[in-house]
Amino acid sequence: MIGGPRVFWWFVALVATALAGGIAAVVVWTLGDHPPLFANADDREAVARGAAIYAERCASCHGRSLEGQKNWQTVNRNGRLPAPPQDERGHTWMHSDQELARIVKFSIRDTAAPGYVSDMPAFAVVLRDSDILAVLAYIKSRWPIGVRVYQATLNPQALGMPAGLAAGDWKLPEDCGWEPIRIAEPRDGSPAATFTKK
Repeated sequence: MIGGPRVFWWFVALVATALAGGIAAVVVWTLGDHPPLFANADDREAVARGAAIYAERCASCHGRSLEGQKNWQTVNRNGRLPAPPQDERGHTWMHSDQELARIVKFSIRDTAAPGYVSDMPAFAVVLRDSDILAVLAYIKSRWPIGVRVYQATLNPQALGMPAGLAAGDWKLPEDCGWEPIRIAEPRDGSPAATFTKK
């Protein structure tokens, strides 16, 4: 063996140290204190990219104009609720960006109340986190300013508060009158999802 056993064991120790450091870095990032992510509806590039992704991946169910499917509050023949609107008539704005990103990434199958069934697919393998945030930025950019203000208050540090808030005449939204029952954390005990800027 070139260099002998001593070089080999130094190499093994170096690789083991690098692996342990990498694992520690992942744990610190996942559990540590990092800035909350939000979908910036005032970022024109993100909104444009999100509009394209929405048209390709979301519009077939949620509608080209975010109108949702007909009778979205009524269980249909297959025992499921149709896709809700993503505009101000739905309940999307009643969730933080983190909750919305988690629903898009993983669906609601692991966080829905027992017995609640949804046709919403999980996009974790199809869309990067930055794509999901871009889609949410597009959706939020289509909301009236009062709806955006309310939804921003659900984000940490009220991230996503609309630019130019003082200008114009606006009011806070009325409740849409309906919201499916969900539990806050996955039933399987897995940790809350993390999202990265990619």
